[in-house]
Amino acid sequence: MEPKTSSFRNLPVTIVLLIATLLYMASLSFGTPEVVNSDELQKCAVGLGGHCGDSLYKYVFENGVQVSEKCCSRLLTVGKDCHNLLAKVIIIYNRFSDKEVKKIHRKRDQVWENCKAVAY
Repeated sequence: MEPKTSSFRNLPVTIVLLIATLLYMASLSFGTPEVVNSDELQKCAVGLGGHCGDSLYKYVFENGVQVSEKCCSRLLTVGKDCHNLLAKVIIIYNRFSDKEVKKIHRKRDQVWENCKAVAY
């Protein structure tokens, strides 16, 4: 009998694959092909982890609470390119209005700057 393993261990990978599939389907449906490197996307999601990814999502997309120092540290470790890529994927999939995208970009940049200030 094989030992049980947690199905949550691969959760970030599952989320990334789901997002990549949805992006592909959206590009077929809406005729807006977007090139997203799925390996890079996976690396970014895994680097942030589930809790910090959720926290950042809520801050940027749902006007959630402040991001913790621990999550700021993880964000700075994965880097700004990863942060921007994850936001881009979410924006593409959800088809936000131009006005909403501008607000999201401001919040995305704001949380990045806030995290840099906390780290130094």
